[in-house]
Amino acid sequence: MGGAFKEIGRNAFTDWILVLIVSVGVGGALIAGGAYLYLQVTSGNFKPAESSTTVKKIFDKSELTSIIDRFKVHEEASLQIKKGYRGPTDPSL
Repeated sequence: MGGAFKEIGRNAFTDWILVLIVSVGVGGALIAGGAYLYLQVTSGNFKPAESSTTVKKIFDKSELTSIIDRFKVHEEASLQIKKGYRGPTDPSL
């Protein structure tokens, strides 16, 4: 085993075996962690932390109207660009 560590970086086969062992280890750890978390959630033992702040969402009609107006302005500008240049002619000609 001690000789194998001396071969790291010199022997491609040893390098690939090391990559394979590390990849399988990391993959196994991720799968085990995911399975554990899944089982905790499905059994009801895992619950998200309660937030101390409460956010009350209020529908603001004036804000919605301003957003719609901005979209209309963008749409009109886009249509003008699609039609072609409509600015003043070049005065140097």
